[in-house]
Amino acid sequence: MAKPKLFLDMDNTIVDTLPVLNAQDMSKQSVAKPDQIPGIFRDLKPIAGALEAIRVLAEDFDLYILSTAPWNNPSAWQDKIYWLKAYFGEDASNPFYKRVVMAHDKGLVHQGGGILLDDRPYHGASAWDDEQADSYWLQYGMDPKLVWTEDLVPFLQTVAKYYREQPELRAAIAKANADQTYQLHGDKASFEKAHWE
Repeated sequence: MAKPKLFLDMDNTIVDTLPVLNAQDMSKQSVAKPDQIPGIFRDLKPIAGALEAIRVLAEDFDLYILSTAPWNNPSAWQDKIYWLKAYFGEDASNPFYKRVVMAHDKGLVHQGGGILLDDRPYHGASAWDDEQADSYWLQYGMDPKLVWTEDLVPFLQTVAKYYREQPELRAAIAKANADQTYQLHGDKASFEKAHWE
């Protein structure tokens, strides 16, 4: 039986990005925003528990990366691929091998169904909450227990289990959350931006 699809955002979902960007002294830079600094996305640290969790989830899900890179920082597009290779490998042992989508509108990708795990509704992430497409936006960290070091992996494993019983993703999510009642996402339009965004 086919596995459900799980698309993972990179920044602030598996990569600890905002603390590094927010700490930049822009008076020493020749660009307007910290996300435009060449090479800044290449050597960021993973979020605690993310790497181990992804290896576990690869058993139950078809994994994909769905990320946005700044338009005015061409190196970011390349650096995100380098980051994935550095942490997951260069070949087909990498769960994201040739399964990376870079898009400024993530909503364009949801029509095939699946879950998007993303920290904010930004760049079309909230469009994934679409019953007709059987897709869902799960907001990383909205519920303090739905993070890598807490309940996120067991919750997603339960979703995959229910999906195997009946391949309707949104129904599987609802069933998995019936006992837990996690807050699966927040507002679909408003969110707190960093001061420089």
